[in-house]
Amino acid sequence: MFVEPAARGKGFGKALVAHLAQIAVARGCGRFEWAVLDWNQSAIDFYRSLGAELLPDWRIVRVSGEALGRLGARE
Repeated sequence: MFVEPAARGKGFGKALVAHLAQIAVARGCGRFEWAVLDWNQSAIDFYRSLGAELLPDWRIVRVSGEALGRLGARE
């Protein structure tokens, strides 16, 4: 999810997150989650203003490139 800088502050981001929340509720989901970079304080503040909680213990894990190829080649 991304809102162009020129369009920020106009309610588009809130509308996007609210729409995703509506989908989650309609599908019986108990939550939905996403990632934010730790240095992106404006995004963190925005998400918190919507009632989102930053989880302190979770980290994103990624495998890509050659490592992904090696892992996928294992039997």
